[in-house]
Amino acid sequence: MYVTLYGGTSPDLGIRQVGILRRALEANTTLDPTQDRVRVTILGRPHARPLFLDAFFEVVPLDERHPDALERSRRGEAVFPEGDEVIRRYESPRLGAEVVLNNVLSARAGFERDPAAFERILVEILRQRRDDRSPDA
Repeated sequence: MYVTLYGGTSPDLGIRQVGILRRALEANTTLDPTQDRVRVTILGRPHARPLFLDAFFEVVPLDERHPDALERSRRGEAVFPEGDEVIRRYESPRLGAEVVLNNVLSARAGFERDPAAFERILVEILRQRRDDRSPDA
């Protein structure tokens, strides 16, 4: 997990991306942008969404190839895509609020190699529960 400040939004990032200054990412975290996917929450707020509705986001190491986002992450702040689709609009953090990038579930379940794995696992669990409730069972 990585706790950092919220630096704002940028058009440099895609809808399923969260940007962090490359140097801060390397110095302060064990996140691997080539593999890890993260859930994003605002520190101190309850996580209101059920796990199965959460999305996993790619971590983008920010450098000169992302000039607008880089400007918003000078000290390692998290930068979200424009439209703030990372966290629902009603939960949008204020600039400087602490946000948590959490890759625990992703790493433990192998989602870093296959982000769609969580969805397949969830569908199978729901299918089994439905079959268990079936009158024919």
